[in-house]
Amino acid sequence: MMRGRWLFGAIFAGVVTALAILFVGVAPVGAGFAKALLTPNSVLARTEAPVTEIRWFNYTSKDNWQSLQFIVPDRHTAKSADSRKLRLYDVHIAKMFEISRFLCDRDRTSAGYNWSYEAENGNIEMGRFKISCNLAREIATAYGLGKPEITVIRRNFDLKNGRPSVAVEKSSIPTLNIAKNRVVQWRDFVQKFPPIPDKSGANQANSRFPASNIFRQIKGKTRVPVFLPNILPLSDIQELDFDVQAGSHGYIVGMYLGKGCRAGACYFGTIEAKKNEPFSPPSQLPRDSYRSIELAGGIRGIYFNNCGAYCTAFVEWQRLGVLYRVTKKNGRQSEVVAIVNSALQAGQR
Repeated sequence: MMRGRWLFGAIFAGVVTALAILFVGVAPVGAGFAKALLTPNSVLARTEAPVTEIRWFNYTSKDNWQSLQFIVPDRHTAKSADSRKLRLYDVHIAKMFEISRFLCDRDRTSAGYNWSYEAENGNIEMGRFKISCNLAREIATAYGLGKPEITVIRRNFDLKNGRPSVAVEKSSIPTLNIAKNRVVQWRDFVQKFPPIPDKSGANQANSRFPASNIFRQIKGKTRVPVFLPNILPLSDIQELDFDVQAGSHGYIVGMYLGKGCRAGACYFGTIEAKKNEPFSPPSQLPRDSYRSIELAGGIRGIYFNNCGAYCTAFVEWQRLGVLYRVTKKNGRQSEVVAIVNSALQAGQR
């Protein structure tokens, strides 16, 4: 009997090792072989973790890969998800695999899904993960599928007439059966499944924002408190040209790439303030999403993304009857939040 248990454990370890090898592209794993070896275990070692939003950008791409955002409220994803040594991070990666496997099978997807993993309601970028349909199915076969969870996905897509639309879909998606004797194996696999390198330039160095010079152009022209950042997510601040306007009820600092250029192609973003203005997320626009976020000092803000000819990321917050807004063309939430937090931490000018 003991010999049989030892043999099963050795076989299982071998399958998991083979799956890890599969990920790095060395050797394939036979799904039928793995399924024959492993049987479902009804005792799950994971719980449903809170998710802020799962957004699927369901558009045709040249390489047949589609993009999803996985946004969670937690700031510290390394903390324990339950009493059996699974971290929130482990559970989140499992959820991405579960959804990938479900969509691959339901929609007969040929390639797979690119996931953007974001913590603290989108303020912190955890990395990007590429999960092929083959890998998602192999993992599902190796671990087995357990109790389904109702999963809400906001799906962005284009109608037949080309107009953008969004649908909120609820699906019952089986969870990976990461039972007691498989927790260590899952954590080992996750450790060998790092984010893919980000080549978008989002991690470029910050540059100092010319706050003193900009403030001199605003000072004495407005009655609202002035908040300006010390940094911008731009490698060379010399590329920017500034258009500063101020009046008694507010100010706006337009930022453009290229001296004297004010065309949409040159637009970089804005820093602005308006007295007696409400929050302004355009909730009726189908491509837009908006959510409450926490800014420096515990200040409540709103993030949303407005898309037209290009997308603009917005972060807004209110103070003493004044609406403050920072925008960035084709920006990520984390980039705009970094600008806002810099302004808040610098304090009133």
